[in-house]
Amino acid sequence: MLDEILQQGHLVLIEDYQFQDGNGSKDKFLIVLNRNDEFAYVIHTLTTSQNKLNLPSDNFGCLVAANIPYFFIQKEVELGKNKFSFSKDTFIFFRNNVRKENLSSFLKYNETNLVLKEKLSNSFLKRLLKCMLKSDFIDLNIEKELIEIKNKL
Repeated sequence: MLDEILQQGHLVLIEDYQFQDGNGSKDKFLIVLNRNDEFAYVIHTLTTSQNKLNLPSDNFGCLVAANIPYFFIQKEVELGKNKFSFSKDTFIFFRNNVRKENLSSFLKYNETNLVLKEKLSNSFLKRLLKCMLKSDFIDLNIEKELIEIKNKL
């Protein structure tokens, strides 16, 4: 089951995600950028509808404001074959949330807590990767691998 859910391009909802600092839980989205037999490259993030920085939010896709790259998705825009859409305008920031994770780290989740919401297209993934690679917060240890993933899409 876990193997089927953690595939390239999958948008996965982790219900009742337990924060690493032990301070509670909340539903959290995960985007699988790529994976192999050992690792998954993921954006492990709370998407947010909060625009506390008053960033531009008129165009779908990558935007950069005040040297902050982010990916913006308007509410109710269908993201793929399953016609999944967020109910609110959604901002994806790339700060300490793009990771190379050992597949075994996902074993802590109950299979019922991992819900496949959408299969994102390669073109969507490529746009997302191009945007995230503009961030100064991408771990330099995996940046080269992320560039290779983007170039293969």
